[in-house]
Amino acid sequence: MARPAAADRRPLVPNESLKLLLDEVGWRPETLARKVNAALQQRRKSRRVHEKTPYRWLRGEIPHPPVPDIVVDLLIDALRQPVRFDMVWPEATHPCPTWLWPDEDPDVPWDHMGLQKLLGEWSLSMLTRRTFLTLTGTALTGPAWQLLDAPTPIPARTGKGTQVPPPLMALIETMVVNAQQLDERHGSAAADFVASQFAMVNRLVRNSTYDGETGQRLCAALAQLAQTSGWMAQEAEQDGRAQRWYRIGELAAHCAGDHGLTASIMALMSNHATTLGQHHDALQLAAAATEAADQAPAAVQALIAARSSLAHAGAGDLPGVQRARDHAAELAEIADQHPDQRPTWAGYVTRTELDAITGRALVMLARHIPGRRRKLLIRDAETLLLERALDPSEAHQRSALRHGAYLSLAHCQAGDLDQAVYTGHLALQRLPMVTSARCLALLAELRSDLAPHAQRSRQVRTLISELDAQVPRSPGR
Repeated sequence: MARPAAADRRPLVPNESLKLLLDEVGWRPETLARKVNAALQQRRKSRRVHEKTPYRWLRGEIPHPPVPDIVVDLLIDALRQPVRFDMVWPEATHPCPTWLWPDEDPDVPWDHMGLQKLLGEWSLSMLTRRTFLTLTGTALTGPAWQLLDAPTPIPARTGKGTQVPPPLMALIETMVVNAQQLDERHGSAAADFVASQFAMVNRLVRNSTYDGETGQRLCAALAQLAQTSGWMAQEAEQDGRAQRWYRIGELAAHCAGDHGLTASIMALMSNHATTLGQHHDALQLAAAATEAADQAPAAVQALIAARSSLAHAGAGDLPGVQRARDHAAELAEIADQHPDQRPTWAGYVTRTELDAITGRALVMLARHIPGRRRKLLIRDAETLLLERALDPSEAHQRSALRHGAYLSLAHCQAGDLDQAVYTGHLALQRLPMVTSARCLALLAELRSDLAPHAQRSRQVRTLISELDAQVPRSPGR
């Protein structure tokens, strides 16, 4: 930790709280150091902690961010219950921005009254300016299961404001679609704008007068904006914030009576957990999403199945990935026969997108599978990723960039360097149009996979040079 000036130094106070928590989970300080280092590596940070350093924390020292928050996250996951920051670091002065701790989430009923309470307490400034710790374990997955048994429709409301007229409702729904299209084309560049639209609909839900049908449409709009904002935050690597957006979005979708939209948000939470390495949580959320989508249109069920393949891939579950992939393909065929049943918000759920998602799962899974089976997975992945990666339209720039990078990774793993370079160039060409820290991290991963081949391939060296020129390389990458 940084040493304060002599005039500012004060005697260290032994951290008995941390000692008791480590005793409760059965960890020695060396164990904590190894877990912190694993978390730092997973977050692509170059920093590492010496195995004896936690002994200094027990004596009262406080490490530099993000280590204090990582320790809290690890303890939350180990204890399977919320843990406040000041329970772990009672002497910390909180040099980071204002935090919202996991157990400060309101204990609200999972119905329209709970939604009203959340909307009243979660102001725009909280959701856009605070820094949130990530949730794990039951703090993350519990609400998803609770939601499945809660009552759904939001009733009519007589508020202080005027009646919501049909033209305003139509304008809101058009704005929601436009926000989703902004996200699909450009990533998180318009995050503040979408958050401001959420705040506007929030005020209408809380204060206006409306009948039951209009209330459900308002809640559906609120849920879609929260889903879009959550995805934008996830793309910006603002992981705790993304979870809070998703959480309020799933409750709003539930109050709208839209089980498919509820399932979609749960599935996004599952994919987010996979990204964070929380594989047990990801599988739990995928199962909840599948149950929530039980009565949804086939297109939505196909989307949930495809996203579930990512959870199984992260866990190294080959049979699970194959089942999810086959199920998604079967449901996609049914959806093609009933295009009128596809919800407006699921317009992007095409065979191309579903194939791309399951192809990405195969690339992820291949890292867990050795030998011949790995080669077969990669070849299947290449076929599934190809159409989205080569998509010439501007409608899905971020998806094309992401899956193009995965296709390049697949070619690289298969030893086809010419194709790896070709598809890598295509992915990189889309970068100026897309704002996404996650995509930058993926391109950095591609560079890492290509690097061992640079000595024997001029084309690989050229692509690496272009990646170095266009992809910022933080210390953690």
